[in-house]
Amino acid sequence: MAEAKKSTATAAGTAAETPYVCEHCDDSVPHSHVDEKPLVDAYRRELLGALVAVAALAVLWLAATLLLAREAAFATVLGAASWVLATAFGLVAFALTRRSRPGAAAVIVGAVTTAAVTPLLALLVALLTPGGVAARAVAAGLGWLVASAVVTGVRTVRLREVLVADTREGEAARSGVVRTAGRPSPYVEAGWLVLTAVVTALCVAATALMPVVVVVLVPLNAALAVLTRRQQARAAARAQRDS
Repeated sequence: MAEAKKSTATAAGTAAETPYVCEHCDDSVPHSHVDEKPLVDAYRRELLGALVAVAALAVLWLAATLLLAREAAFATVLGAASWVLATAFGLVAFALTRRSRPGAAAVIVGAVTTAAVTPLLALLVALLTPGGVAARAVAAGLGWLVASAVVTGVRTVRLREVLVADTREGEAARSGVVRTAGRPSPYVEAGWLVLTAVVTALCVAATALMPVVVVVLVPLNAALAVLTRRQQARAAARAQRDS
């Protein structure tokens, strides 16, 4: 019995003297590892699903445009151009703000700028395109959706490739998915994509009926952009805290 106790004590002392070494990363600080592959695979599936969903909605919107607004093809072109211009204004505002303020503030300024110029661009579309109000609105919204969906689609395909790449960029992308638990969901981002196209169509319709309403739509869009960005930032912080 004494020998057994002595053997147990010796083993415990040896275990206490042996330093902790993680079998995954050789770190000496005790911690746990999360299996990133299931999370990354699920996120890649969500990315593909959201992309397919937006593409399907764009096809349905195109069908509605062909039925309701075949004569307003020019409005579709202007709608796509409006997205490009609004995005460019937002990027310029982001780049200028980032020089003197933190990244989060610069993102909000960029989003607010894009939202603020959207009604002005919608007014321009309404003034430059002929046809009925509904036709112009539907066609312009389609152009906005197609332009934003194409750019988002290219970015999504690129991200799906990066997530499985054996590179430092791929490792960082996978770590980001694990850290945030894949939030916000790509489906949420796709929803905002479609929503902005709908808002653009509504702005075109409103400014076509009453151009002066643009003085209300500009600050309203800007305020909604601020609220949306703050809510997204809180959701992302909460997801990162809970993960």
